[in-house]
Amino acid sequence: MTDLYDVTIIGAGTTGLYAAFYCGMRDLKTKVIEYQPQTGGKVSFFYPEKAIYDVGGFFGVTGEDLVAGVEEQAVSVQPEFVTGEKIESIVTNTDGTFLLKSSGGQKHYSKSVLIASGLGTFEMQPLAVEGSKAYEERIHYTIQNLSQYEGKRAVVISDSRVGIDWALALEKVAKDVHLINHGSEFKAVYEQDIEILEQSSVTVHKETKVERVEGRGGQLENVVISNGKKLNVDDILVYEGLKIDKSLYGEWGLTTDKGRLPVQNDMGTDRPGIFAAGDAVVYPHKTMLIASGFSEAMTAVNGIKKYLDPKAKSQVYSTVIYKHAEK
Repeated sequence: MTDLYDVTIIGAGTTGLYAAFYCGMRDLKTKVIEYQPQTGGKVSFFYPEKAIYDVGGFFGVTGEDLVAGVEEQAVSVQPEFVTGEKIESIVTNTDGTFLLKSSGGQKHYSKSVLIASGLGTFEMQPLAVEGSKAYEERIHYTIQNLSQYEGKRAVVISDSRVGIDWALALEKVAKDVHLINHGSEFKAVYEQDIEILEQSSVTVHKETKVERVEGRGGQLENVVISNGKKLNVDDILVYEGLKIDKSLYGEWGLTTDKGRLPVQNDMGTDRPGIFAAGDAVVYPHKTMLIASGFSEAMTAVNGIKKYLDPKAKSQVYSTVIYKHAEK
């Protein structure tokens, strides 16, 4: 069998990426499969500009910087990355290895599987107005790489706290920021969020719809809103909800508990050779934190190493492995 991997990780969020790095520490040939076209998962999508405080040693690290850090770690051990593929089935072969089939018909072979795909796949609700398809490169569904908006004119379209957070983050770098809400109030906000927004330089438009976007020569120029006014713009950011597809864990032949995977102490599921970590798993006193996923990833990888080689050490020490590494 060609291209047989020791481990195939499903999901390239922070947990999956760190698991890939730790697989390298355990000398495991690793492939990572991600449904989205890029790695980083929900942290990359939802918290890139937010300060995160539950990761030890990185006080107030932004989501963007955290993702960049775990990506750098993962890349250093050279796993195989596959993006834009959704795994639809996991079949156990007669020799105990696994065949993973994607929705596009691709096949992946592995001795073990580590699920780090959270509670399911998601897609952003697209901006569907006149002219939007012509300027898709200037319409964003996450606020990654905040520096790209420096000195730009930005319009945020959202009715939730996410939109407020994005607008306030953009205010620090952009020349001009407008926040458009088709409703009269913002959803899932705290009173202090509104107070900060009101004290900012962000121009807020409530009960306002985007009618169309305009440009010339391939360059985005205006957002036309429902009162006929035109807002000059270089970039549009949109957060109008998600389309969430439930996880396929049941279809993969795994026992679930309210959509998540019960696991043993080594993070093994009820299918031998299939392990899980991160938001996908459930066990007594489970915490839904980014840092928890890192610990679970290490436990799962160590469990996989023992599954593949019962004589292997239960864990390794990074201080020993990298003792002679260049500084």
